[in-house]
Amino acid sequence: MMKRWNRTHLQSLTCAALVAGLAAMAPAALDDGQPTIQNWSSSVWQSALEGRSHDVERILTDAPRDTIAGETGMRFKQTLDLRQTNQSKAATARDDARSEAITKLDDQLQDNDLINALEAAVEVQTLSPDMGAMLDEPRFKHLIAWAEDQVPQVESKRDWLYAQELLYSLRTLYEDTNRHTEYQKYDDHLDRVNRRVSLLAMYAPKRLYDMQNERAVRHGDEPLDDFNSALTIDWSERVEDITVGMLKQSMRTAAREHIESDGYRPLLIGGLEQLELLATTTTLVDTFPTLGDAEKVANWNKHIEEELEMLRSLDDNDIDSITCSRVLDGLIWMNDKTLELPRSVIYREFGEGAMYRLDKFSEIVWPEKLRRFQQATEGNFVGVGILIRHNDKREIMVVNPLEGTPAYFGGVKPDDIIVEVNGEPTVGWSLNDAVDRITGEPNTKVEIGLRREGVDGTFRIKIKREIIKLPSVRGWWKKTLADNGDPVWDWYIDPTSGIAYVRLTQFTEDSYNDLLQAWREINKQGEPRGLIFDLRYNPGGLLDAAVKVSNLFVKNGLIVSGEDKTAHKVWKLNADPRRAAWEDIPTVLLINKGSASASEIVAGCLKAYDAAVIVGERSYGKGSVQTVHPITGNSLLKLTTQYFRMPENAENPDGPLIHKRPGADRWGVDPHVEVTMTPQQIVDSLKLRQEADIIPLDEEGNMLPESEDRPDINTMLTDGLDPQLEIAVLLLQARVLGDMDADAETKHARAK
Repeated sequence: MMKRWNRTHLQSLTCAALVAGLAAMAPAALDDGQPTIQNWSSSVWQSALEGRSHDVERILTDAPRDTIAGETGMRFKQTLDLRQTNQSKAATARDDARSEAITKLDDQLQDNDLINALEAAVEVQTLSPDMGAMLDEPRFKHLIAWAEDQVPQVESKRDWLYAQELLYSLRTLYEDTNRHTEYQKYDDHLDRVNRRVSLLAMYAPKRLYDMQNERAVRHGDEPLDDFNSALTIDWSERVEDITVGMLKQSMRTAAREHIESDGYRPLLIGGLEQLELLATTTTLVDTFPTLGDAEKVANWNKHIEEELEMLRSLDDNDIDSITCSRVLDGLIWMNDKTLELPRSVIYREFGEGAMYRLDKFSEIVWPEKLRRFQQATEGNFVGVGILIRHNDKREIMVVNPLEGTPAYFGGVKPDDIIVEVNGEPTVGWSLNDAVDRITGEPNTKVEIGLRREGVDGTFRIKIKREIIKLPSVRGWWKKTLADNGDPVWDWYIDPTSGIAYVRLTQFTEDSYNDLLQAWREINKQGEPRGLIFDLRYNPGGLLDAAVKVSNLFVKNGLIVSGEDKTAHKVWKLNADPRRAAWEDIPTVLLINKGSASASEIVAGCLKAYDAAVIVGERSYGKGSVQTVHPITGNSLLKLTTQYFRMPENAENPDGPLIHKRPGADRWGVDPHVEVTMTPQQIVDSLKLRQEADIIPLDEEGNMLPESEDRPDINTMLTDGLDPQLEIAVLLLQARVLGDMDADAETKHARAK
C-alpha cells in the first residue's frame, strides 16, 4: 500500500530525531551509525520540500548500505553513480566550452568582429560561475563600450536589424544579473527597434528582406535568393475592414477594464508614440512616399508632441472618451494635411501602440487575425498537421509533421522547405501568411511545393485538410501509433522503481481527460510508485484546465484566485475532494523559464500544499488573466483584466502574485530544488526529445519504430543531457525505497 509522506508526518519524524538527541536535520540511525531506510528516505524528501538543495545532494550520497539490496536499490545506486559521473563530465565540458569561448572572444576582438565578439562574450558569461562579475572584466567593458558607440551610428544608417543584434546582445549580457538599471535601458531601446522591424515586416517586406540579406553577408553566410515583390502579400489586405468605431470601442473597454490602466491616458500616449515611430521609420518610404518629405514629417511629429504635452498636463478625470475622439479626429485632420496615409493604417497603428503601452499580452484582434486567434484558443484547427518556423534565410521551414496527420502520412519531413503553396511562391511570407494559405476548409486539398536536401528541384504534394487535434499529453517513449493515429506510449522512465513520466505541453480543453486516460494506461503497464510531471516549456493555456490538473494532486483548499485592478478578489477556485486522483502519488514537478501561465498555477498550487517537489528553474512569471471582449462582428479585444494569486504561505498571508510586473524583483514560482542546465544541454536535450518523438516512415509509408535512425530517449539520462530530470529520478527512487521498506514492515507486522 502506498504511503504519502505529508508535511505533518515528516515534521514528526524530525521532532522525534531531535528528542532522541540526534544532530539537527540528520536522519535517524541504526546502532552501527547507519540511518534507517525510511528515515533516510524521508530526510531526502523533506530536505527537498524545504528547499535545502545542498542537504539533498549530501543525503542522497549518504544512503544506508541496505538500500542497495534488491532491484530497486541497485537501480538507485546506478542512477546515483551515473549522475556523479555526468556531473563530473558536465563540469569538464563546461570548463572546456568556456575556454573555447574565451579563445573565440579574443579572436573576434582581434578581428574587430563586433557581432561575433558579442555572441562569444554571452557564451563566456553563461558558462561562468558569476555572470554579473564578468561585466567588470576588461574585455567585457571594452566590448560593451564599443557596442554602445556603434548603436547610434547603425541607427543613423537605418540598419534596424544590425541595431537589433547589438541591443539584443547588450541586453542579454545584463540579464540575470543585479544590474537592473542597465538591463532596463537596453530592454527599452531594443523594444523600440523591434517595433520598427515589425513595421517593416508589415509594410515594407522588401526593405526588411534587403536588411536580412545584408545581415547574412555580415555573418559570412550565403546571400539570399532574389526577392520578388509581386509575390508578397499586400499590406492593404491586413488593414482592410479596420474602422474608427472598432478602435474607439477597444479603447473604451481597455480604459475601463485593464488591470493596471489609468483610464485613457496611457492608451492615448501609446497610440501617439506608435504613430511617431511610424513616421520616423523612414525605411518605409517606398510604401509611404510622404515619409521622405522632411517638412511633412516634422509637422506631423510637432502635432504628436503637442498632443502628448496636452495629455501629460491634464488630470485623469479630464481625459475620457471625448478626449479620445478629439485626439483621433485631430490625427486624421493632420494626416490629411501631411502624411496622407490610409486611415485604416492610422487606426491600426494607434491601436497597436495603445495596447502595447498597457502590457504585452493585451491586443486588438483585427479582422485579418480573427481566424488564427480562434484556432489558437480552441486547441484544434483545420490544416494538414505541420509545425513551421523561419530558418536563417527567412524561408518557411518544417519543424516536424505532427504524427498521424495528413502531412505525416503524405510524406512531409522535418527540415523540408515550403517554397510554394498552391503554386504561389512563399518568398517573403510571414509565418501567419503561410498558416493562412495552408489551412482552410475541412476535406479540401492544398498543394505544397517542397525543397529537400538531397532531392533535386521542387516536388509537390497534395494533402487533404482535416481537423487537427493538438495532443498535449505525452509519455516517456513513443512505441508506435494506433490505427486512429494516436500515439502509444511507454509511460515508465524507470519501470523497476515504478516511476512514471508524463509531459504536458499545453493546457487545452482535452488535457484533464487525456491525463486521466494516461493514468489508466500507466496502471495497465504496472504499479506506479512515483510520478515525474514535466511542465518545462509549457506556455500555459486554459485556466479551467490548470485548476483541474492542480486538483488531481490537491484534495482540499484554494487552488488559485483572481484579483482585479482594486486588488479585490473577484473569484476563488477551490479543490474538489472527489477529483484528487493523484493525491497519494509522490510527485516531482519539473519547471523552467519556459513554464508560464497555467503551468505556474499548477506549480504554485502544488508547492503551497507540499503536494510535489518542484525541481528546475524559476518559471516565466506570466500570472495574468486575459479576457476576450467582442468589439464588432469581425474583431475582438484580448485584455489583461486580472492577476492570479496563489494559496497563502508563511511569507505572504494573502498569497503570492506570480506575474512579473514592471520593476519587480520577485515573480514566478521558485523551485524547491534549483538545477540549471548549460546551453549545450538544453540544445541537446530538446533535439533528442524532438527526434525521439518522431517515428520514421519507409518509402511505402510504413512506420519504423525500431529504426536505427531514431535515437534512444534513455540517453537523456545516460549521457547527462538533462540534469533536472536526473535529480527528479533520484528523488523518487529514494522515496520509493523508503515506501517499500515501510510496506515490508507493515506486511511483516501483519504476518505476526
